Amino acid sequence: MSSPLHLVRHAVPFTGYPYRGEGMACNLCGETESLVVAETDRRLKRLRSVACTECGLIRTDPMPTEGELEAYYASAYRAAYQFALGRRPPRHHLTRSRREAAFRADLLAPVLQSGARVLDFGSGSGEFLAAARARGCRVTGIEPGRAYAAYARAEHGARVLDRLDDLPPDDRFAVVTAHHVLEHLRHPVDTLMRLAGRLAPGGVLYAAVPNMAAPGKPPHERFHFAHVHGFVRDTLDRAARRAGLAPHPDYRREETTVVYRQAGPADAPRPAAPGLARDLAAALAPVRPAAYLASGAWLRPMVRRNAKAIRDTVARR
Repeated sequence: MSSPLHLVRHAVPFTGYPYRGEGMACNLCGETESLVVAETDRRLKRLRSVACTECGLIRTDPMPTEGELEAYYASAYRAAYQFALGRRPPRHHLTRSRREAAFRADLLAPVLQSGARVLDFGSGSGEFLAAARARGCRVTGIEPGRAYAAYARAEHGARVLDRLDDLPPDDRFAVVTAHHVLEHLRHPVDTLMRLAGRLAPGGVLYAAVPNMAAPGKPPHERFHFAHVHGFVRDTLDRAARRAGLAPHPDYRREETTVVYRQAGPADAPRPAAPGLARDLAAALAPVRPAAYLASGAWLRPMVRRNAKAIRDTVARR
């Protein structure tokens, strides 16, 4: 259960988060030089984000340590961002998760065939596992969150493991998915490489992350403590290429929602993007919190978020 004081420290605006962090090189290219792209997050709390000057990958700086991230996910994440105050996932989360699972299953329908082995990394409460199994697939989830993993096992009868390392070394899958997971990781590119290594010959890997270049949001609303990395189309594709993957031409993509296949000799490496950090710094130029509050521009996003939460809470299954 979350400590009330810990949750308050993660919610009070104009203050920093309760962590110290550490300096970290870019996980995509190893560069240490960076440009600041944000000093504030969506809750108007102080949070510094930088873009790598070599490749453009965005990261939190300083980066939370492994221990600090583990403590955050154990004590604050579900309550702070999903309003999950008990052991059972809240109804609005389950509604959204079922909707997303149906979209993902439809997109991957050509490979979600009877008997296909499917691995969902970051399987949460298990809705995609249930959708894939309904199509005859043999499913496995990886979910470190104990309450959500327990729900997936009890509600969906799913096989859910705590860590990727818990899989037998020779396990391979026709489909591997990672839906809005990579942005939460200190080492997302390394993890993507490990996931790609779990593909069977001819397998596909679905990856989806928030698009930091998506239009229609105030710059600071793209950042929050749970997302320690930020991707755009170019950096996600470069990360995939590092993992030996290339976009699959047979599947529709939506910028940073992509189905990848194992790269072949004809797939050229992604070129360097040294100007991307400058472009992102300009596009994500910070808005002063006081000016943002005074403008009233925060009202519409707040109303929209609350309306969506209410709609998804009362929606029928």
